[in-house]
Amino acid sequence: MPTHTVACPDCDLLLAFSASLARHTLRCPRCGCTVHRRAATSVVTALAFSITGLLLYLPAMLFPLMTLETLGMSDSGSVLDTLICFYDNRYYFVAFIVLVSAVVFPLLLLSLVFTVTMFARIGRYPAFLTRLLRWYVFLEEWAMIEIFLLGIMITTMKMRHTADIHFDPGFYCFVALVLTTMAIATVLDRERLWALLSRPGTAVPVPSPAADAGSPGRTALEAGLVLCHVCRQLETRTSSAAGPIRCRRCGATVHDRKPDSIARTWALILTSSVLLIPANVLPIMEVEFLGVPENSTILDGIRYFFKDGSYLIGLIILTASVLVPVFKIIGLTILLLTAQTNNTGYLRSKTMLYRFITFIGRWSMLDIFVIALLVVLVDFGFLTSIHAAPAATYFCIVVTSTMLAAITFDARLLWDNRQQEANEAIPPIPVAKEAP
Repeated sequence: MPTHTVACPDCDLLLAFSASLARHTLRCPRCGCTVHRRAATSVVTALAFSITGLLLYLPAMLFPLMTLETLGMSDSGSVLDTLICFYDNRYYFVAFIVLVSAVVFPLLLLSLVFTVTMFARIGRYPAFLTRLLRWYVFLEEWAMIEIFLLGIMITTMKMRHTADIHFDPGFYCFVALVLTTMAIATVLDRERLWALLSRPGTAVPVPSPAADAGSPGRTALEAGLVLCHVCRQLETRTSSAAGPIRCRRCGATVHDRKPDSIARTWALILTSSVLLIPANVLPIMEVEFLGVPENSTILDGIRYFFKDGSYLIGLIILTASVLVPVFKIIGLTILLLTAQTNNTGYLRSKTMLYRFITFIGRWSMLDIFVIALLVVLVDFGFLTSIHAAPAATYFCIVVTSTMLAAITFDARLLWDNRQQEANEAIPPIPVAKEAP
């Protein structure tokens, strides 16, 4: 049975799997990472979902999401209105983050999936498709419309006692768009697409680790191989190669280890730690009622939901806006100290911690989306209105910094220490000396 060899992206362990299985999942036995997954869906399914998403996109973004009515006055807003309000109030960085995460990147992802699957459906594979699929892998982390939808739900819970809420057509289109993008992420078989886009001669012949009984637990680094984190192909590292090399399948730059991983992650974590203080102490929202302004911090909003009896919503905001950023900072600090102090204890648990940090980081944008919706929907002139406050910018920088910190950290550095210990434990072979 033909086998392929791949390296675990989190611990660099070489693994072999059967190339003939149509539906399977390969997990690393050392760190538990999902290394390889093949779905049973076809390219046509992903193509159909991408077309559906593109048809839903414009009405979801341009049509009003909901209308708030109180004392004979009403106000409504769309997704695009939220970033326009931030821009008009000179919160340019927050407006930019909302623009790319809720508007631009979702459209790009749908367009990329549509283009790649359409060409795959007709059986044509031009060279630029590998670049498009590579961009999809890069941008998937930063498209956050499902978090925006949760923000709509929380806004509804917050305003249900003070105004009558009517859902407009844009809301239903937006819900359908979110479900469609989630379906694409579920059915899209990246492994199959990369295999279809592979050109002859791009695959590197790699011996199966199972065949090398003399070196169990061998890593890609020890075998002179480098893993591409985009398409998961192994590249050979020749002794004459200096600096980074490019993946022959997708064109991405690959390294033995992410360059300056420790220094960059420390810089981003320290930035997040410093800005986390003003993000929680300064007001993040200003509410004007009959001309009297009242500032509200993140913790004030959480207390509001607890006093209102909405404990679940309060816990969601507390977790996403306060606990998650703090957890990410503490967790990444532990990982950095582990990598720098050569600590080899509980490496599997720490690698799982790293994967969890990478997964939850984007959900901290929830509070920003809630504020964006409130600013648009609650604008009743002198009666009451809501405006963003300075902490919104600080909090947005904290979220993006922690997300970038998780990306720049290389979890393989944790396992390099254990591999070095194992190598040092093997006694060297004595060298025979020539008799005089």
